[in-house]
Amino acid sequence: MSSTRNKAAQRTLPSLLRLASQAMAERLSAWLAASDFKGLQPAHSAVIQPLWKRPEGERVTTLARASRITKQSMSALVSDLEAGGYVERIADPEDARANRVRLTAKGRSCAHAVRAFAREVETEWAAVVGVRRIEDLRATLELLCTYAHSRADTDA
Repeated sequence: MSSTRNKAAQRTLPSLLRLASQAMAERLSAWLAASDFKGLQPAHSAVIQPLWKRPEGERVTTLARASRITKQSMSALVSDLEAGGYVERIADPEDARANRVRLTAKGRSCAHAVRAFAREVETEWAAVVGVRRIEDLRATLELLCTYAHSRADTDA
């Protein structure tokens, strides 16, 4: 009976992931506010993060799908970043009717700085829980992301 009650009182893994994400977003917000990257919010990472690995850019619809947000929400984020000089819209070489969004030099500089900040947080966490546990967590999350993407592909 005691183990059943303890299990019921445990936070679920999705709840812990959400809480950890919120805590990281709060830290990132504070870091951004103190940085030279004015006007940026953690939500802008839905644009900046996927563009880091796509220097040729991506269409807004592709970014929206990858971030699991609406095209309208993604367009608003892109417009914010474009106004700040972090991204630019360019003609899509595969379709003259479409545009791609890509990072500017300022956007790449921002992405590089955010990645350095994230590494600092990882180093701090490793000092608290140990390097091995951080490595295990990363490997587990990579597997869960791969699983989630494969499910999304089969559900579509």
